[in-house]
Amino acid sequence: MKLPYSIALIGLAALIALPASAQGRKTKPATPEKKQEEQQPGGEKKFDKEFPTKATFNLKEINGKPPAGDASLLIDGTLRGSGSSGCNTWSATIYPIKGQKLAMGPVVMTKKQCDAAMMTFEKEFLTILHSGPTWDTQGDTLTVKGQTGTLVFVRSL
Repeated sequence: MKLPYSIALIGLAALIALPASAQGRKTKPATPEKKQEEQQPGGEKKFDKEFPTKATFNLKEINGKPPAGDASLLIDGTLRGSGSSGCNTWSATIYPIKGQKLAMGPVVMTKKQCDAAMMTFEKEFLTILHSGPTWDTQGDTLTVKGQTGTLVFVRSL
């Protein structure tokens, strides 16, 4: 005995309308990150700590040693980073991303030439900032850990 065509279509439509779990298929549970983002009003993403904008930080240590030159980092309210890199001044867009990481755009800098040691320091400083580092703050200290090293800054007065 064959079912009329319309009854078969109704059965198929009912099967499609069932949730995936009722059809015996596994569904992915919502990830905690998505739930957290969905709970934030206005689509804002919540970070573990507030990103330190509108403050100038002076470099205190690079890879556990005193810096070879004066280097600084200022991140303004539009997420534009700038400062001194020892010999030259620099500027780049810096975005905080999930996991307290920094994403840095292309760097624009002056083209002064200094001695070889200062130029090496400058390259090392900017490479750490540009390597997708993580950041953390404790009081007036900002620590930036990149793939090639660690920068420790102190908030200036």
